[in-house]
Amino acid sequence: MPVLERRFPFAEYPKGWFQVAYSRDVDEGDVIGLHYFGRQLICYRGNSGTPYVLDAYCPHLGADIGVGGSVRDDCVVCPFHGWSFTGDGTNVDIPYTKRPNPTAKLRSWPTVERAGIIFVWHSAHGGAPDWELPKIPESDDAAFAFYAPEHARWTFRSHPQEVFENTVDIAHFATVHGVSAFGALDVEQNGHLFRAVAEVNFVTPRGPVSGAVDSELFGLGVDVVRHRGLGRSCTILTVTPIDGERVDARYTFFVALDPQTGEMTRMGMGFARDFCKQIEQDIPIWENKIYRGRPKLAPGESAITEFRSWAQNSYDAETTQSAPPR
Repeated sequence: MPVLERRFPFAEYPKGWFQVAYSRDVDEGDVIGLHYFGRQLICYRGNSGTPYVLDAYCPHLGADIGVGGSVRDDCVVCPFHGWSFTGDGTNVDIPYTKRPNPTAKLRSWPTVERAGIIFVWHSAHGGAPDWELPKIPESDDAAFAFYAPEHARWTFRSHPQEVFENTVDIAHFATVHGVSAFGALDVEQNGHLFRAVAEVNFVTPRGPVSGAVDSELFGLGVDVVRHRGLGRSCTILTVTPIDGERVDARYTFFVALDPQTGEMTRMGMGFARDFCKQIEQDIPIWENKIYRGRPKLAPGESAITEFRSWAQNSYDAETTQSAPPR
């Protein structure tokens, strides 16, 4: 029995959009292996320039296409016997027969590319996505630079819902991160979208500056954070389940550029450092905590209950697990 079944009452793999790669990871003609949602996957990019994500194991004799597979035109080719598959998983060529096998099909995952990131739609029942991911305006704005360093990626034992609950757990910022300048927190929810806006006083060399942290959760896989009061910024946190015990978390930053030098601003790089430092402070807690289904909350913590209620939109009723210790 996976460890998380004892820690959390919700399904291991929520429904929604989840990052599986960066655009830079998959050039035209590339095939890469992935492992998410407890499955071996591949991502490839053909001559159309479109990335495709498919199950990795060939329906013929089970070879992992991510190990030695190749791309021909807009198809991926199995390294074992040379069978070709389109981006929707259909077998279109068997090199030693006259016709393909119409029953040989790889599962195709709905895939979109946004802001230099490749996302797939996960649902326990498969099928088309329930909603679309928004575009990130900063990714097309010449005033920002894409910044996604390798050190802004972590693998740890937790669940996406646990990670994103920190968005509304304002009290922990003082205890864990030493940030006590947060004020009122306003939350609103609309289907797959959960928005939390927290007032904050930013500490600067010229004194405190009033502002806010605006966090938009798109399901339980993507959090887009923007600061107000200290110029423009945009940070994306993605959390993708790997195997029911571990998650893959990444920060992608769109850092404002200095209009005079064209370099990333010190303030923007400072935000990036702070985000990375804070998640590394959170990880030991996430890895060792349990989920309290009926927490004894303090006054002012009702946003946690609202978040949990909203999070149920990301689960199908029949995939919910039994309750953990309370």
